[in-house]
Amino acid sequence: MIECSRKTVVTNFMHTNLYIGRTYVQLMGLNEKDSELLVQLSKNGKASQRELARETGVALGTVNAHIKQLEKNNVIKGYFADIDPEKVGFNLTAIINLRIKKGTLIDVQSSIAEHSRVFGVYDVTGEWDSLILARFKNREEMDNFIKTTLSQEYIERTSTSLVLNTVKEEPRVLL
Repeated sequence: MIECSRKTVVTNFMHTNLYIGRTYVQLMGLNEKDSELLVQLSKNGKASQRELARETGVALGTVNAHIKQLEKNNVIKGYFADIDPEKVGFNLTAIINLRIKKGTLIDVQSSIAEHSRVFGVYDVTGEWDSLILARFKNREEMDNFIKTTLSQEYIERTSTSLVLNTVKEEPRVLL
């Protein structure tokens, strides 16, 4: 066990358990340096490697090597700006439940996932087979999506809900 004033890290063969204050995070297959870098990047994705080195107390070259390895292993999948959808004209967010004919789930989900307005496609348990999250600029755009994309042969039933107010939406994984 490694302890310091900001955090406690417990490492064993398969897991790194990171305690930040009272928050417990289990990061599988990552070492202490990886875990610390991910915590810092989740707080500030624009942090330079120099800033990350200073915040974590790790050498700049080590930070660079670890970030390259995290990117190579797709732990860090990319970097993007957190854009407010409404401020760029996407005023409608739809949550769409789908019942899909048995044996066609993956094909149907793959075709829906290609649509530019779709930002989430999920397998779910319960009454529905899949859940789709999509954003639209207006009702006509959503109507077109429903009448074209969601009218595929193997979609048996849909239920669409419109988001009235977004209370919380966090695209980052907070460690």
